[in-house]
Amino acid sequence: MPITQTTALRKISALRRKIRVIRGGQGSGKTISILILLINHAYGIPDREVLIVSAELTKMRLTVIKDFIKVMKQWGLFEEHRMIAGTLYRFPNGSFIKFIGLDKEDVGKGLRSHVAYFNEINKTDYESYRQIATRAEQVYMDYNPDTSFFVDEVVIPRDDADFIQLSFLDNEMLPQSEVDEIQNYKKEGYYPDGSVKNSYFANLWEVYGLGNIGSLMGVVFQFQTVDELPTSWKWKAYGVDWGYTNDPSAVVECLEYNGAYYLNEILYEKGLTNADIAVRIADLKGQEIIADSAEPKSIEELRRRGFRIRACQKGRDSIRNGIDKMQQKPIFVTNNSVNLIKEFRGYVWETDKTGQATGNPIDNFNHLIDAARYTISEKERARSGQYAIR
Repeated sequence: MPITQTTALRKISALRRKIRVIRGGQGSGKTISILILLINHAYGIPDREVLIVSAELTKMRLTVIKDFIKVMKQWGLFEEHRMIAGTLYRFPNGSFIKFIGLDKEDVGKGLRSHVAYFNEINKTDYESYRQIATRAEQVYMDYNPDTSFFVDEVVIPRDDADFIQLSFLDNEMLPQSEVDEIQNYKKEGYYPDGSVKNSYFANLWEVYGLGNIGSLMGVVFQFQTVDELPTSWKWKAYGVDWGYTNDPSAVVECLEYNGAYYLNEILYEKGLTNADIAVRIADLKGQEIIADSAEPKSIEELRRRGFRIRACQKGRDSIRNGIDKMQQKPIFVTNNSVNLIKEFRGYVWETDKTGQATGNPIDNFNHLIDAARYTISEKERARSGQYAIR
């Protein structure tokens, strides 16, 4: 089977450990290279089960599935009748490649595979990754490093993980027009002496040019990480944001200590009923819990199960007002709160078509943040000295 050799393909094919992490910039050829290796694996070995996973199935149809079909056709392997429902391809030897979008309820849970490939894993939450990766014999993942997240902090340091970083220079097949566009990021972002000329383009060059970890522009919150929560506090409560099919149910521990807010992720999982949530947070009975008021039936159900839970108060501009309250004190997040850290790093101010800030945050990366916002807003609203130091 003929294979188009690039530096990216050679580097990825040289990885040997169970978990293979490929961080790369724009045009680095990481996705195509991984697809080539997976197709070769499924075509060459009978009865192999390969999963290709991404956050959204709709986007997969326009990107990775389209690339898969393109490679298969280039090699003369693609047969239309073997592509089932546009998301599963069965090879003549009994192997198959299945495309999974994690925006479908419980779609990846419990699935075992010989190989699992997470495309753009920075858009996948840790729990969804864990459910699939722990049941796979071999794991690939790729991403653009627009900000640090759980893969950089939890996965790469593992003894069974290989890691490489790629850039457009590793892809000899990249059209010159795209090479010129990427190199323009550097030209617009830096002066010849290396000093920053424009922070926006400098960030684009670091992330999409070199494949270095950058930072999203316009993040809403600044925060620091800590190993553990303080053992005393001015007040402590727990926040709940409801979810089910598309969004996770989120529970966060919040406390104020020494003029700062401390946050700790308790729960972040899709597909949970109220009964499931009650089991997951059984240890919180007796603790003060503040929940999104949008689901009074859920609040009442947990109350009848013995939880001291109440609804938050929402009013005009409650989101912006809550953000303002959270920004008034330093925020510390525990290191094990991987999904909360990801949310803080991805929660940015919305912009209009001209790139100007609208004054509103994006409605994304905000489930645990919303739970914290409900709690901090309620506690700040009720401040009157009644919270004793433990």
